[in-house]
Amino acid sequence: MSTREALEELLGRLPEPRLVQIMEFAQFLAWQEERAGWQRFGQDQLARAYGDDEPEYTEADLKPGGPS
Repeated sequence: MSTREALEELLGRLPEPRLVQIMEFAQFLAWQEERAGWQRFGQDQLARAYGDDEPEYTEADLKPGGPS
């Protein structure tokens, strides 16, 4: 029996309020997956914009008074 089949069998035995809770949790898990995808996308875009040859700046590079 596949996981999906086992889940369907189990869901068939639960009352409606529990099914609502499971659906809300499944939506939360889907949101986490989507969020993780956007985080990976952002990291990839940042990596493309800034390569390994970027200079390392230190406090000594700061100018008194900030930017003009």
